[in-house]
Amino acid sequence: MSITPRYSPIADWCALSGMSRSCTYEALGRGDLKAIKLGVRTLIDVEAGLAWLASMPPAEITTGRRHRPRPAEAPRAAAPTPQSPRQ
Repeated sequence: MSITPRYSPIADWCALSGMSRSCTYEALGRGDLKAIKLGVRTLIDVEAGLAWLASMPPAEITTGRRHRPRPAEAPRAAAPTPQSPRQ
């Protein structure tokens, strides 16, 4: 049984959520994540952060090809025949 802490340091939050430090600070700056200060430490409200992540829309993953038909291959030119040397 694992216990999820109420508040977590930035490094632990990044490991728990998969977010980078820079994305975490950006989300804090936008007000998407909630945090408290305990002395010099910034502690993320884990429950609120996980709820915010859960509210995100699902990812739409594409291969980049977008079902484009494969281009038709051009007919190959016949190999040139060797010419006899000029005399």
